[in-house]
Amino acid sequence: MYPFPVFLFLTILCLLGSTADAIGVNWGTMSSHPLPPPKVVELLKSNEVSKVKLFDADPLVLQALSGSNIVVTLGIPNSMLKTLNSSRKAAESWVHDNVTRYFSHGGAGVRIEYVAVGDEPFLQSYGDQFHPFVIGAAMNIQAALTKANLAGEVKVVVPCSFDTFVSESGRPSKGHFRTDLNKTMIELLTFLSKHHSSFFVTISPFISFQQNKNISLDFSLFKENAHHHNDSLRTYKNSFDLSYDTLVSALSKIGFPEIDIVVARIGWPTDGAANATSSIAETFMKGLIDHLHSKTGTPLRPRNRPIETFIFSLLDEDHRSITSGNFERHWGVFTFDGQAKYHFNFGQGTKNLVNSQFVEYLAPKWCVVNNNKDLSNASASALDACSTSDCTALSPGGSCSNISWPGN
Repeated sequence: MYPFPVFLFLTILCLLGSTADAIGVNWGTMSSHPLPPPKVVELLKSNEVSKVKLFDADPLVLQALSGSNIVVTLGIPNSMLKTLNSSRKAAESWVHDNVTRYFSHGGAGVRIEYVAVGDEPFLQSYGDQFHPFVIGAAMNIQAALTKANLAGEVKVVVPCSFDTFVSESGRPSKGHFRTDLNKTMIELLTFLSKHHSSFFVTISPFISFQQNKNISLDFSLFKENAHHHNDSLRTYKNSFDLSYDTLVSALSKIGFPEIDIVVARIGWPTDGAANATSSIAETFMKGLIDHLHSKTGTPLRPRNRPIETFIFSLLDEDHRSITSGNFERHWGVFTFDGQAKYHFNFGQGTKNLVNSQFVEYLAPKWCVVNNNKDLSNASASALDACSTSDCTALSPGGSCSNISWPGN
């Protein structure tokens, strides 16, 4: 039998190994033809995905996850924040219906780890639409979990968008939260620290590359030959570390230098914009997984990597908003029907992705141009068709953008 100090040391090592390398996936359901939830759970299990983050609490999804042993983050949509902020009773009702009802106490239920209050409610393009209700909603959900005797099992978090923190100079050491969010962030981080919860955040090397001319594609893709960025005596070899340490600086500036970070969303789209291709996404994903498993950390946190990372996303979603870009519908590692877009795995050695099996399809139908008809209204008809279907591949930079007008 090990002496107590050695046993304790080994236990700590095991815990560090099991949490710091945890890689999960976001499962969104904004699709016109969604895979049935049991099929998606099969897909998760066959690809050895142990953690999944949801954007709502769909009963059919939770039923499918029941007994799967997959660890779940439940989401609360932004549209519910105002009600949950103003009503403790509404929060108790939500927890009863979506957490207590399904929660696994070591049995056949759902292994719920987090409740995510809102879906990036601080996104700058939302303005103050959801901003005033977030902290109150989180507190009411926390109180409801406490009342249900689940506060020790389920943590409350608030997913924050990539634009909640900035550095005008591009140097991580100058990172800070947006000035309009400073007070709210102090309140949020005080709440998270009190309840031993983590800071959930999106890191988006793809969008950083799109918006910042000083960031190269190689730097975004973890390429060894990429031009390095220097910040005083610190050297940054990739975009992920640059963004991560910008956030670490922002957290430090308001008094929370040690709080655990969960990367709630990170990925690379495969269509709908220049450099959004399957081959580039494959390079990014392989680089990301290798980097997360390298245990090197970042210059500001060399030994304190993200405790969990959630890939965005599992499947393409053709009903996602394209306000920020047509690429929004193409984040999936798999196509909408569960077929892998490229060679990759979630960290299980050399094994490649496993496709969804026995998917049921509608009979294929094709539209063909009749050149004997008057095509003067074709543009209007095309716009009408694209208003209810996904035509993002035809947009500039998309995979079909080089097709001529008659072909379109």
